[in-house]
Amino acid sequence: LTVFIMIALTGLLYVGGSYLSNIEVSYLKTLEPESDVVYVNLNGVALEQGKDALLEEISGDEKLHMFAVGANNFIFPSVLTFTNGNYAFSYTKEDFLWRNERMGWVKDTSLVQENTLFITKSYAKYLGLQDGDILAESRKELTFYYGEHPFTVRIMEGDAMGAILIAEDSAINEFYQLTFSDAGSREYLQTRAAELKEKYKNIEIETYEERVKEAEGQFAFNGIIFLSIIAVVTCVFFITINAVLVGIYDKRKSEFQIYESIGIPKSKICRKVVGELVIMSAVGMVLGLALAFVTITLLNVFLFAKDGLHLYYYHSWALGSWLICNAMILIPSILLRLRAINKSSGEV
Repeated sequence: LTVFIMIALTGLLYVGGSYLSNIEVSYLKTLEPESDVVYVNLNGVALEQGKDALLEEISGDEKLHMFAVGANNFIFPSVLTFTNGNYAFSYTKEDFLWRNERMGWVKDTSLVQENTLFITKSYAKYLGLQDGDILAESRKELTFYYGEHPFTVRIMEGDAMGAILIAEDSAINEFYQLTFSDAGSREYLQTRAAELKEKYKNIEIETYEERVKEAEGQFAFNGIIFLSIIAVVTCVFFITINAVLVGIYDKRKSEFQIYESIGIPKSKICRKVVGELVIMSAVGMVLGLALAFVTITLLNVFLFAKDGLHLYYYHSWALGSWLICNAMILIPSILLRLRAINKSSGEV
């Protein structure tokens, strides 16, 4: 029972992985709505440096569609109490409706009006805003260059933090979103983006994949910290579980000697022990995974949901740390038990 409980408690490593990865996951989630978009920044680019040529080349390609947007910012928290930020784009009504057909942000398009601030449900909880509210005050979480206008708040689809503004003066920015038209495809956009980046090297052209890679690089240090935590916790679990197993199998030495005395091959005895340890580990891991999911659910419901936050049920850190921990417990435990059986029969 003690071994089952200890292995089950490794499920808390899964929770820890979900918790520590939240700042990265929540940020990457804000990028997903722009996965079909390439950012083109023409701010400060002189005409002779290729700006006009780029605009002309794109406008002549029926498989591409590019439009000006406002590049504002919005700030949001993570469950680790760190704050993060990303672009809160502003669109003209026409451009937003075009994007909305593809993305499905707003079902009732009659809500798409001038000076409307669309925010996701999570972000609305964090800001303490409801659908239909009028936002006239200045909020540090929302940075818009036309903040003198009051905004009508509307809730849009999306499980991540996010904000989009509808404003006719969006196009005054020299910031563009390049995507594929109805005649194009995502693959075509990626190919053309690579060609344009090579041709117009002085112009900032950034793909979704590049933004994700950059973000993952920035959060890589978190992974190093977490691996250190895994190593320490795994050692503690292994020492404790191994101490219990030593006691259990020491009491069974006579049992194994009887097996040998009646002619049962040692290889069969070893397979039996390995099977017992594998089953023990498997049952404990199932309990651990159940414990992890229940814990995450309770944290979300009673702690994080009220602020628009939540732990995600899957992340490679969470799953990887949990599997590594259990493997580092199971494999040495098997080897030590087999060695003990061999020694008990006079073999080293």
